Amino acid sequence: MAASRNADDDLYRGYDDSPLNASGGGIFQPVGMEGEMLPGTAMVGRPPGSAMKTYVAPGTAQRLGTASGLQDGARPMTSHRGAGFSSAPNKKWDPLSQHAGKSGGGLAGKTLDRKGEISAEETAKEIEEKVHQLLEESAVAACSGDQTTGLEKAIEARKKERSLCKYRDVNNIGELNNMDLTYAVDFNLAHMNHANKNYKEAIEQFTDLVRNKNYPQSGGLRVNLGNIYFEQQKFSLAIKNYRMALDQVPQTGKEVQFKIMRNIGLAFVHMGQYQDAHQTFTTVMNSVPDHQTGYNLVVCSFALGDREGMKQAFLRLLEVPPYEMEDDEDVDLLGLMGGEDDDMQNVVQNDGLREELRKRQNYITRCIVNSAQLISEKIEKAGYAAGYDWCVEQLRAAGYMRLANEVELAKASKFLMGNKEFESAIAVFKEFEKKESRVRARAATNLAFLHMLEAHTDVADKYAELALKSDRYNARAFVNKGCVLAEKGDYEGAKSLFLEALAIEPYCVEANFNVGLVNLRMDDPESALISFKKLNKMLPENTEMLFQLAQCYDIMGDFHHAVEHLKMLNSLLPNDPGVLARLGAIHARVDDEAGALHFYQEAHRVYPVSMDVISWLGAFHVRNEVYEKAMPYFDLASKIQPQEVKWGLMVASCLRRVGAYPQALARYKAIDAEHPNNVECLKYLVHLCTELGRRDDAQAYMERLRKAEKAQAAEATVVANTMAARQQQSEFAANGQSGSGGMMNGAGAAGPAFIEDSYQMSAGLNVPVSQGKKVVAKVDGHNDDWGDEELGDDLLPMG
Repeated sequence: MAASRNADDDLYRGYDDSPLNASGGGIFQPVGMEGEMLPGTAMVGRPPGSAMKTYVAPGTAQRLGTASGLQDGARPMTSHRGAGFSSAPNKKWDPLSQHAGKSGGGLAGKTLDRKGEISAEETAKEIEEKVHQLLEESAVAACSGDQTTGLEKAIEARKKERSLCKYRDVNNIGELNNMDLTYAVDFNLAHMNHANKNYKEAIEQFTDLVRNKNYPQSGGLRVNLGNIYFEQQKFSLAIKNYRMALDQVPQTGKEVQFKIMRNIGLAFVHMGQYQDAHQTFTTVMNSVPDHQTGYNLVVCSFALGDREGMKQAFLRLLEVPPYEMEDDEDVDLLGLMGGEDDDMQNVVQNDGLREELRKRQNYITRCIVNSAQLISEKIEKAGYAAGYDWCVEQLRAAGYMRLANEVELAKASKFLMGNKEFESAIAVFKEFEKKESRVRARAATNLAFLHMLEAHTDVADKYAELALKSDRYNARAFVNKGCVLAEKGDYEGAKSLFLEALAIEPYCVEANFNVGLVNLRMDDPESALISFKKLNKMLPENTEMLFQLAQCYDIMGDFHHAVEHLKMLNSLLPNDPGVLARLGAIHARVDDEAGALHFYQEAHRVYPVSMDVISWLGAFHVRNEVYEKAMPYFDLASKIQPQEVKWGLMVASCLRRVGAYPQALARYKAIDAEHPNNVECLKYLVHLCTELGRRDDAQAYMERLRKAEKAQAAEATVVANTMAARQQQSEFAANGQSGSGGMMNGAGAAGPAFIEDSYQMSAGLNVPVSQGKKVVAKVDGHNDDWGDEELGDDLLPMG
């Protein structure tokens, strides 16, 4: 029994059997009890290692206790019976013993465990990711300028974040709530409301954040509240919030503290408390100086009228460094510190950093030049010229050579625009002839402009050439040179120069305008119309452009569009008599007498001394035999031009037509007293005296009439002889040579007649206002919307 038990316990029995063992059994016989193959033995009917139909490579045996067909105990990991291998033919592949499981054995019949449901924590993480995504989309939309979309995304992010918190509380994972995310969502929503001018909602949300003790870092949001009150012009509340924010900033954040103080100073400026603002800006400049604060300090000193304070503030502004130079940089990228090498900046790569530096340079230039222009008129008792000189000296001492040149150019502009001191301005500009090329070109351009204003064409030509020589890419120099050629009559050359200016600067207003005018002078209204249409798109409400468009359409015979543009001009300048008269003339040409009468009467109402308007209105009423209405116009004309006999004769004729003979006779006698040899007046006196039965008076006037007619006939003979002699001389010149007179006549008839160009300065502008072909009559500045300007077709030189 013991031996039998030991045999049963030996699971590896028969493992070492071989054909030479004592049992005499062959190796093809099964080993074990009841013919069953024991684990670890060779396969039935095959020698060990032989090929098998269902052979499995070593290492594929399954782990202990998996899908085994044995019912009595564990088996070793070397078993491959449980994997489904068998010597039985055509047995199906069944690694999980699912077939055997139908009889209820082993682990068969058990399906694999399915993956469990998503946990609440994982769901919360997914929702949190969506909140972050909405926050980023809101920020990106705001940065791209779409504030409305930014606000919508911010509202959606807040809703999503609130639902996230509620979900966590419901699933008992509220301790995982992200307070930083809640703060970010609320802050973003408040900021977006502020950006969209929803001040009430923004104030409520920022206030809730500030008062929430769970956000210890929210004290700095007082600055945002102050900014909102500042935009609402509630400067007292803004200062209060700025000061509360100032108390929340730690001592280590000095730069933030002084930025808040700068906001406080700006609020004081808006409140008119310049002394408090001056003290605040002075404190900032003592600790963290910057150009904006320095400029504000100059403005406060100017408002207080403190001359020494203005000087000190300007000097402190100059002490602020332009930017922080790197240790390995030895090139002045900004160009503020001067130097003659203008090509150096062309070598520097135009990357993002240098583009930012250029923006800062432009800002610094504006601050310093504006400060100099502001204080120059006040800091010196000798006048603004001495003030500019002091500023230029300080700029040169500080090393700002180019800015000193800018201030000197501003000084010359002040001479021009302020007091019309042309000689002083020319003297300043001439000082730049020996300086660097870029400044020299600017000065030469202004000098050419000035001499064009004074009609010194040759001198203007000289400086225009100098400007082009200094800078071939100066569009303004090409414009001035083109104006010179136009003055000399070379319209083709002028047009080519204007087109070159447009190739350099396509949106140059003066060049486009002058191209149109030159085309009009060359009798090409279609090309001129193209230029003026382009300008009208750039300057849709510019009165000069509208007038020139109407002029082109009028020349081309397109009266409908001419009237349309003149009416647009009239809507902008309802009291301009020239525009009203032009509308009346066009309506008269198209036989619209009602419209012509309306516009001429409006023109007469605005400017009652226009002789063209008075003549048309009087003639209109005479044609319609309404002599009572015609008399006041002719009487007014006789007062405006008392030396003209025809107006008095027209008044007397109207009196005679309405049957007022005594008044008519008295008027004729008054005319005869002033013009005793006027034949027309004597004829009417003879006729009227005869009708009234005054034969003696009629006889006397008859004798005078005969003498006047003889004198008139003799004078007519002399005039006829003179004209005949001139005609003979012109015919002889035409037959004997190439007839310059005929060429001039032909040239005169080839295109529209233009008045000699002249120029006058427009207050506040750097270009002259044309004063050529007059369409506007003036009385004074009170009844004329044009001010000192008159519409015309003069070329615009550029300064």
